[in-house]
Amino acid sequence: MLLLLRAVLVLGLAASVHTTRKRHAISVKLEKGTGTKEKVVRLVLDPSVQPQIVSMSALSIANMSLSPWTYRDSYDASRWPQRISHAQCQTSGCLSLQGEGEDSSLDAQPIYYQVLVLHRVPRQRQNNKGGRKGKKYEYRLGMEVITVGCTCVRPSVVPQ
Repeated sequence: MLLLLRAVLVLGLAASVHTTRKRHAISVKLEKGTGTKEKVVRLVLDPSVQPQIVSMSALSIANMSLSPWTYRDSYDASRWPQRISHAQCQTSGCLSLQGEGEDSSLDAQPIYYQVLVLHRVPRQRQNNKGGRKGKKYEYRLGMEVITVGCTCVRPSVVPQ
């Protein structure tokens, strides 16, 4: 059951990613015990689906927060999704409710979230016709930790 869940997660992630290509083949390796099963499935990705990584409401929440943040994008051509937005805290402390600047009695801390990504890894494969080599890719499921926002916390005090 866990293997089926992993395969569904891989396919769901790949299907939700926007791309301009029409058809993709993805190799899914299912490991159970000592035996490894590999199945190649064809994905048809809908180009009309556009991922909304940062919506207008997310930007306004970032600006209204007592620990405001901005977004920066990381880009990796061999990763699906290729672009991931990361939040960066703008202040080390939190803004006061009265609008008097930064309150140093509170700390602005990032909020982390784990996301699943696919990494495209090239592999060389012998072609049956004429012995030419064709370049194919396999996709490996990975996990990345991203910062999605910032929050105010009490500073941690270590007693001496």
